[in-house]
Amino acid sequence: MNKTKFKYLFKNIGLVLLLFIFLNHFNFIKLKNKYNFINIAYSIDNYYHYITHVSMKSIMISQNPRTFINFYILCSNVSLEQKDVIDRICIEHKNCKIEYIDMGNKFKGFTIPKTFNYTWTTAIFYRVLLQDLIPKENKILYLDGDTLIYKDLTKLYNYNISNKFYIGMLEKRFPESKLKEEKIDNFINTGVILCNLEELRKENISQKFIHFYNYNKNKIAFPINEALNYISHKKNGYFDPEYVVIAFCDEFDAFNYYSNFTIKINKTSVLESYKDPYIYHLIIYEKPWKTISKKENNICIDRFVRFYEMARKTDFYYKILEKFKIK
Repeated sequence: MNKTKFKYLFKNIGLVLLLFIFLNHFNFIKLKNKYNFINIAYSIDNYYHYITHVSMKSIMISQNPRTFINFYILCSNVSLEQKDVIDRICIEHKNCKIEYIDMGNKFKGFTIPKTFNYTWTTAIFYRVLLQDLIPKENKILYLDGDTLIYKDLTKLYNYNISNKFYIGMLEKRFPESKLKEEKIDNFINTGVILCNLEELRKENISQKFIHFYNYNKNKIAFPINEALNYISHKKNGYFDPEYVVIAFCDEFDAFNYYSNFTIKINKTSVLESYKDPYIYHLIIYEKPWKTISKKENNICIDRFVRFYEMARKTDFYYKILEKFKIK
């Protein structure tokens, strides 16, 4: 090939490459203008994949068409078959994508207390590392798998988080804890938290958590909630009740729960939030996938029904009934 032909070919390759870069950048700008992007993280192991699928399904059927969800799945010991269950979400709904982050043996040596009838695995700690695992993002919404979403999350995701570590739902302190008493007015539940990843990186919260937990592990009753609140509470905030509600068996139980806080919560707003919540968190001892409560006049049946109404909208409804032996 002579020099003239070579120069001509090289010039054309360069033009094609520039055109390719321009079109990709143009398409990215179009995509950015078209959607509201929301980052959402879950932690799963080889038990919770069906439950997490139901939660993710509830997100996608509740979103505005202009909302695009970036799912980050922090996982360990999860098979390809179990990932297929999760992946079905973004096959059925196009405005989302999923990225798996393999946690390997992280937190393997952590001691986990046996509190009441809870069975925890090391997956509960993964959320502490979000700021390290996703270095290009500055904000993410972390959700436990036992959550149901009923509204587009854009408003909640845009909650003011400046100069905060986490925004969460107010929660009671645990009398079972043996940690030294410290006044924490804004003690939050860490199952639904809006995370300021940028601020968490600055303060190296992940390392502070690991140090605090290892030093106090024999005093902690509820591992992730207590330890994370103790190291972050001075820069935590809380959601208004309309955003996240606990699966109490009666709305008035919810108000009684909130009435014990130093921070005063309006009773009307608590009761109204149960009628039309953004996120419904199934923090109850009898999980819908473990048992259907047979207690007399148990209003929790209504709470359980919510889960199965959402599960029925997935392709795995009968698998869920079979796996968890629900009749």
